[in-house]
Amino acid sequence: MTILGTGFGMVFYLLQAVSGESGYAQNGDLEDAEADDYSFWCYSQLEVDGSQDSLTCAFDDPDVNHTNLEFEICGALMDINCMNFNKRQEMYFIKTRKFLLVGDSNICVKLGKKNITCKTVNIAKIVKPEAPFDVEVMYREEANDFVVTFNTSHLKKKYVKQLMHDLAYHLEKDGNNWMHMNSTSTTMTLLQRKLQPDAMYEIKVRSIPENNYFDGFWSEWSPSSHFRTPETKSLGLSLLYGPVFLIIKRLWNNCVRNPKR
Repeated sequence: MTILGTGFGMVFYLLQAVSGESGYAQNGDLEDAEADDYSFWCYSQLEVDGSQDSLTCAFDDPDVNHTNLEFEICGALMDINCMNFNKRQEMYFIKTRKFLLVGDSNICVKLGKKNITCKTVNIAKIVKPEAPFDVEVMYREEANDFVVTFNTSHLKKKYVKQLMHDLAYHLEKDGNNWMHMNSTSTTMTLLQRKLQPDAMYEIKVRSIPENNYFDGFWSEWSPSSHFRTPETKSLGLSLLYGPVFLIIKRLWNNCVRNPKR
């Protein structure tokens, strides 16, 4: 009898162990979720679709199991207490006109009705601008420089109009050895003497909020543009043609003034 009781005890113990390892313990899904790292990041974009604003969140770990997880935002909303996010693959997002842009909101990862992890954010402080576009480069021979112009949708927005732009350029043959210029203007100038002659350059631009109220992150990079620098003129020819040109010009002026001579 003792042997039989011991046998049943061992079987019961093994079943419990297997059940626990397989995740079939009571509230197994919840326990597994709490054991994982569900830290996340978010960014906002204002006036992206007419007057609508967007908020996008994703987990820091892209491989985390998020099958049954939802995101919810509460606070600093107009005429509503909380809103649920939509899901698209690994991203969670909202498009709405209900962000007050004043005060803090609470964003939570939820499993059913239970909050797994939460974060306090201010929508106005996590703004990621839209990427610049239409990057063009024009060479000015008389000024010995290149004028870079580009466009941004934020020029027509009501809120995040002031941006700092980061212009990055490099020799195509130099790989990732990028040089940078910062400006709040959508027009910048590259001096020819600081560039290599007869060389192909790649150039691109990104933007970040530059404002006392709105703050946030760098935008995505604009599509790249390319330009080639001209060849350097021979110094010997320049020294020769300079004086010759002055002599010819002086003789021509004398002939015009004294046509009878």
